Amino acid sequence: MSAFDRFIETPWAWIALALMVLVASFPGAANIPVLDRDEARFTQATSQMLETGDFVVISYQDDYRNKKPVGIHWLQSAAVAVTSDVAERNITAYRLPSMLAAMGATMGAFWCGLAFMSRRAAFLGAALFGSTLLLTTEAHIAKTDAALVCSVVLGMGALAWLRAGSGKWMAVAFWAAMGVGALIKGPVAIMVTGLAIAALAIWERDFKWMKPLAYWGGPALFALITVPWFVAIQIATGGEFLFEAAGVDLGQKIVSAAEGHAAPPGLHSLMLPLLFWPATLFLFPGMWWAIKGAFAPPRLASDAAAKAKRAAYEKAATGFRFLLCWAVPTWLVFELAPTKLVHYTLPAYPAFALMAGAALDDWFDTGRWRGGRTISIAFFAIAGFALAALTSPWALELLREDAAGNFTRPLSERVAAIWSREWLETGVSVWPMMLIAIATGGAIYATLVRSPVGVLAAILACTLTLAFTYRILVLPNQNWVLPTKTALEAIDDVCARPVGAPAKADSDCTDIPPMLVRAIGYNEPSLVYSLGGSVLLQPRATAVLPDVTEDPRPAWLLNIAVEDGRAALAELIATADAADRCIRLGRRYALNYSNGDPAALVAAVIEPGGCTIDEPATPIDLTREPETEETGQTLDQ
Repeated sequence: MSAFDRFIETPWAWIALALMVLVASFPGAANIPVLDRDEARFTQATSQMLETGDFVVISYQDDYRNKKPVGIHWLQSAAVAVTSDVAERNITAYRLPSMLAAMGATMGAFWCGLAFMSRRAAFLGAALFGSTLLLTTEAHIAKTDAALVCSVVLGMGALAWLRAGSGKWMAVAFWAAMGVGALIKGPVAIMVTGLAIAALAIWERDFKWMKPLAYWGGPALFALITVPWFVAIQIATGGEFLFEAAGVDLGQKIVSAAEGHAAPPGLHSLMLPLLFWPATLFLFPGMWWAIKGAFAPPRLASDAAAKAKRAAYEKAATGFRFLLCWAVPTWLVFELAPTKLVHYTLPAYPAFALMAGAALDDWFDTGRWRGGRTISIAFFAIAGFALAALTSPWALELLREDAAGNFTRPLSERVAAIWSREWLETGVSVWPMMLIAIATGGAIYATLVRSPVGVLAAILACTLTLAFTYRILVLPNQNWVLPTKTALEAIDDVCARPVGAPAKADSDCTDIPPMLVRAIGYNEPSLVYSLGGSVLLQPRATAVLPDVTEDPRPAWLLNIAVEDGRAALAELIATADAADRCIRLGRRYALNYSNGDPAALVAAVIEPGGCTIDEPATPIDLTREPETEETGQTLDQ
């Protein structure tokens, strides 16, 4: 262990933590298309900021987006301005702040742990936190949660160092972290740290270490960070922002299940072993060790050796009480809140990870695994092998067949065949399942043979294997559950990318681009973002043909799995026929994971003139099974 201990004393330890998160998250940032619905809304709002130059008001198309503060949009705007161009709609650029924040949160957990535990325990805890599935997932999604947990970790780290005896400038650092957190996600960061402070005050009845928080420089800096924008947005929106953000968005989540995300208490606890994976292997020992260690031994012995031992226990107890007061109140709040999304509890994960790091550190020192060994291995194995099984060809086939069953027969059978063919063409096969299973088995083996270094290496292997398999091989190739990606393919089939949309890299289209795409029956934010905002979302069936001088090649995207889409398609065909203009069509099928509904997406473009001799004047009925069409016209999809 001497080489490991020497390593964590060097600056390379910090770099190693950051690189681990970067390598685990970048594959998702670079390969997974923009996600619905939150990420697409955030990135579209940021794009509109860059396009308009208005960095105060948050807008989504023509409406105010009065839900979250502006902080993440400023960070994304800076990332896009430095690394890309807003017209390119390069989603990786928008995700950079989340990756950097996740890296900062991991290093921040190390810094926080150094205030009350050994350097090795702090490093191990930070490494476990950086390996978790939830953090590395949020690190490649362009929204607020990775940035929020970074501000929380830095704030809690400042509090930990205050308890260790640091002065007023650490209190100023705390208020700075809270100011940034407030600009990222409103009161959440303040809630987490405030609950921890209150719980510590009740438990320990020691207020001396908190006094520097009242130093005027801290609250003044917090106000300087937050007040100017909040005043500006209130003026710009006529007072609507705070009313909608606090009274509507946040208020509904507190008193009722907002946006259909209802779940009973216990969901977050049920999901913890999976979302904490692969650090799950030390989750339960960490909890046991923290609860046991939070209570210092009674003051009985008086000899010097006993006093020294008691002092060490009391220092450790102080740290464990800090971690429990960080994690438990926040966890209870989110468990009791009626609205539940699995990422809500991420701000508590660093505390659990540092507990786990302390347990792993004790194993390094003593060679004994104190408490929770069997249950840890069981939950680790269940989560790991479940993640492996989900990537198997058989599991993916079952998922595709179940999703295809949402279409009416016999179309459902053709859809399932199309989706299976697309997956087989990737050639991925069983490799993701095998790699994850091998990494999981390796970690279990290292645990059973009592090799702490082997376990640490295996946990790192699990994290990187999951990144490689899911975020490069599996998820980006599941077109059947990526409706906007398939919609863009249909649009490209008929050369209907509108003016202002990013061009397809390998496109050979020479046709006049439409001015915009009119979408009926499909209005996901990812479509708006992907087409550069050149989308008109029409809530009901209407297919009025614009004048040729306004838009010579008008285009539509129709979801004919819903009545409005079918009615609009019939009207378009009739309109094109009456105007003696040719209509070209492309079609794709997908499951809209945002609402669980099937999407039969048809891209339609009406040419300025009539059809050529090779094109039938009347298109096929795209709502029917292709093999039964009488015209003989077929489409690949």
